[in-house]
Amino acid sequence: MYFSKELVYREQLLVWIIADVIKIVGLCFVWVASSKLSDSVSQSYVVSYYLLIMLVSKLTTDYTLEFGVRDIIYGRFSNLLIKPYNYLIEYLGTNIGGNILRFLIFLPGFILGVYFAQKYNLWIVDFNPYNIFLGIIAIIIGFLISFILGNTVSLIAIYIKEMDSIRTFYYNVASLLSGEFLPIVFLPMWGAFVLHLFPFRYTLSFPVEVIIGNINDYEIRLGFMISIIWLFVLFFSYKTVYSLSKKKYEAEGI
Repeated sequence: MYFSKELVYREQLLVWIIADVIKIVGLCFVWVASSKLSDSVSQSYVVSYYLLIMLVSKLTTDYTLEFGVRDIIYGRFSNLLIKPYNYLIEYLGTNIGGNILRFLIFLPGFILGVYFAQKYNLWIVDFNPYNIFLGIIAIIIGFLISFILGNTVSLIAIYIKEMDSIRTFYYNVASLLSGEFLPIVFLPMWGAFVLHLFPFRYTLSFPVEVIIGNINDYEIRLGFMISIIWLFVLFFSYKTVYSLSKKKYEAEGI
């Protein structure tokens, strides 16, 4: 059902593709230029990093802040609450369906990007099976963190109906701290340490770092430990916010 709805809007699919191309080119241009001023970061790392960032983001992004907020604002959230199963299951399916679709749309562009990157010696990933396996696990954990974060923030719509500014602020913070706008390798040691403590890194940058293989086994184990701790902390935080918000929800629509 989700695929059929999205495929009706073919113009939207085209916009997604164009936006991805513009984002990759723009971010690569900025950070490739910055890498020329750094002895520790190569241009090939930047190109490989951003190609993988765009691919992984198609699998870890949560869209509950889009449709979940609308459900709350327009009173449809009450229909989900009376169903015999938890509404998170439905939201989870919607997000997975959307991510699969966006992943498939972006995949040809990713393959083409890897081809040209290899042609100009700008691709450093050898797709080591061990790193790929760990990367897949990191992607799953990253998606779950994004999903819980998105659902928690969406509950703010029960209290505040004008969510556009809050949603934009959240997206900007997530993009910055996840390593999408600012690769962690360009940060000083104290800056990287701070970002390692936030959950956003584990939704995007960490899976990519694992796949590329530029972090050692200790850093991988530490990253998984922190991400799993965040997963439990965020889940219990969501449960607390949900319990309080459900009492406030009045099921009105606007």
